Amino acid sequence: MQAQTLSVPAVLRAGVVAGLLGGVLIDAYLLVTVVLIGHVATFEGFYQFVAAGAIGPAAYADGAGSALLGVAVHLFVSLSWGIGYAYLAATTPQLRTRPIVSGIAYGILVMLAMQLVEVAANMYKIPGPAAWFNTFFAHTLFFGLPVALSTSRTLRT
Repeated sequence: MQAQTLSVPAVLRAGVVAGLLGGVLIDAYLLVTVVLIGHVATFEGFYQFVAAGAIGPAAYADGAGSALLGVAVHLFVSLSWGIGYAYLAATTPQLRTRPIVSGIAYGILVMLAMQLVEVAANMYKIPGPAAWFNTFFAHTLFFGLPVALSTSRTLRT
């Protein structure tokens, strides 16, 4: 592939679009599987868990407020991962030419990094096989893959 110079605004645009897409898709998937089907948490509890990564157990004491914080934290994290991938794709053309493989690998990277965040925040519990598979599936197919495909497409135009 021929070297291509990509502007910072183009990379940011691609990253924001990819991060929003990935964030919405992974949340939709997890809300369906964890809240609606699995009944493991409520909508509020789902986002309180996300907020707990930032403020600790206090997130569970403040209902809607910490749930809104969880939405904001997840949006920020998704945008950050999206922009990070767009930067990598802009500087590594192979990521743009093989978005399926790159996206699945990126989803695994994101999943592992987020597990480390949970460990650091003392929120980590070893998941059972079903929960682990659900997390793996969510991060690879509903975050990493859409981020890579979106970025590849956006940076081509």
